[in-house]
Amino acid sequence: MSEAQSERKHSIIGTAGHIDHGKTHLFNALTGIEADSLAAEKRRGITIELGFVFMEAPGQDRQIVFIDVPGHEKLIKTMVAGASNIDAALLVIAADEGVSLQTREHFDILQLLGIQKGIIALTKMDLVDENRLKILESEVENFVRDTFMDKAPIIPVSSVTGSGIKELKRALVEVSKDVLERSDSGIFRMPVDRVFTMRGFGTVIAGTVLSGEVKIGDKIEIFPDGIETKVRGIHVHHQKTESSSIGKRTALNLLGVEKEKLRRGQCAGQPGSLTPTNRLDGKLHLLKSYGKELKNRARVRLHTGTAEIISRLVFLDRDKIMPGDAASVQFVLEAPTVALPKDRFVLRTFSPLMTIGGGYILDSSPAKHKRLDVQTIKELNKLDGEIQEVVEQMFLKGIFTPQGTAGIALKTGEREQVVTDAVERLLKESKLVRLSQEKTVPEKDEKYLHKESYDDLEKKLISILKTFLEKNTHLISMPYVELRSVFLKIAGSMVFSSIVDDLSQRNIIYRKDSKVGLVGYKLEMKPREQKIADAVEKLFKDAGLNAPLEEDVRKELGIVPGEFKKIMDGFIERGILVRLSDKVTYHMETVNTAKEIVTTELKEKNAITIADLRDKLQFSRKYAQAILEYFDTVGLTKRDKDKHVMK
Repeated sequence: MSEAQSERKHSIIGTAGHIDHGKTHLFNALTGIEADSLAAEKRRGITIELGFVFMEAPGQDRQIVFIDVPGHEKLIKTMVAGASNIDAALLVIAADEGVSLQTREHFDILQLLGIQKGIIALTKMDLVDENRLKILESEVENFVRDTFMDKAPIIPVSSVTGSGIKELKRALVEVSKDVLERSDSGIFRMPVDRVFTMRGFGTVIAGTVLSGEVKIGDKIEIFPDGIETKVRGIHVHHQKTESSSIGKRTALNLLGVEKEKLRRGQCAGQPGSLTPTNRLDGKLHLLKSYGKELKNRARVRLHTGTAEIISRLVFLDRDKIMPGDAASVQFVLEAPTVALPKDRFVLRTFSPLMTIGGGYILDSSPAKHKRLDVQTIKELNKLDGEIQEVVEQMFLKGIFTPQGTAGIALKTGEREQVVTDAVERLLKESKLVRLSQEKTVPEKDEKYLHKESYDDLEKKLISILKTFLEKNTHLISMPYVELRSVFLKIAGSMVFSSIVDDLSQRNIIYRKDSKVGLVGYKLEMKPREQKIADAVEKLFKDAGLNAPLEEDVRKELGIVPGEFKKIMDGFIERGILVRLSDKVTYHMETVNTAKEIVTTELKEKNAITIADLRDKLQFSRKYAQAILEYFDTVGLTKRDKDKHVMK
């Protein structure tokens, strides 16, 4: 096979049918290749493991890949693993036996997995007469009526004589042409369905690439175990290649990983792209054929991807489900796994083994839900809706954590452009808020919050301010760093900056120097507090230019240190008192008086020294020095050697 052939897209067709109905022999007749590769399979004459066979389709842009699955009832979990990622199904029914027990179960599984295309092969036609074939064709038509295989080709074949094989090949090629393109998130993901070693190569995992691309040298992670490794080599259809992509059966040779650490049910993916979980939310459809109710907390076997996990089934809106009904459920897993929304699952009883239902994942990393909660059901219904509803719900679920389109794409398994389009629509509908960013940040890295979360955080920030002012009755604002510190316990710095900017622009709060206050807030002290504050202010006001030390005022009025500090902080913040230096505090009226004196002196003499001001006002040097240095600080004057001049 040429490199060009190996680059063709794959149509993956999986078999389904009862044991001994001739699936493996049919593959041999179609391809000339024996799918059973294990010694035990050849010895016992049954398929035990998954077999993978490629059928040549010259001139076609798609390569047909068969997955041969076991038909024995005890190997259904292997069948589910093989069928979980197929594009179309080849339902095999032996002409001499007809529709059997495993035929029905396999067909149920195909429907539960959402397979849309298929062909029916009536094998062993050489063992029956023409009349039997006609009767069987009619029976099969009734069996598949109103399903995805309604009107599907029904082709009698014989793997022994070769009769019907050409017709079946043509039908398979036609089905492969109709296979729908898989939705590609662009992020590499491949559930593992085979693990083996090759002499000279080492450990190999195989599966179907569900999304993205993988190249030699790429770092990948094996989920949910968190095993990080590197891709040493890639095979597609037994052909070495540099890369593989969505929809292709692929074998990856891994660097430095022991075979014993790997198993079917794991998933290879881009590092950090999946989140291991012990809970999954999903929409479950219970098969009518189950014939009895299924109760809350039932222990079941959950098959998703290539994994089988024992789980407890929790109904969120009821206590039980009847055959044929559908319900929102949460699976409580006994072992961690990984999945993405829209992944299909199959449900089987714990014991005895029986396929009873299936559906699709709604949330791949949910919290524990309260049962019979209206809000929970509403949220799950959104996850079951259109992409815009799903994206909106992801932002709501994130609560106060800003998220970007790339992160949402990871969580939903959708292409980033699809998520971006949904985000733009939500922004236009004012359901999302774009957080303020530095201009150097690229647009693709922008973060968003749901409007409900953003509004809630605005209320919380205002509440933090109000609580602070209620506790500090002498103050009219809160230190910016303290407000930020308290808020960061709820949400991040990006959110804090955005909300402060937003509230400031809307004139709800103001930021002055290193403080933040509420617009229109009025100081309201208790009568006792007001009386003490008035006494403090009067002492400083009456003292004029010869103001006392703050500690002397405290002692004179008999105020405890903590309360006095609050009073002074309040006066300083409101500008009623001004600290010119560590030892000089004036009432603002005194500061204005000093300003007039200094300004008049400068107009007359153009300059003034500390000694000049001391002598003029007949007070201590410390006051003169404090006044002139203060006026230098606020920009009224400037120092020129030992003099102070107008600025």
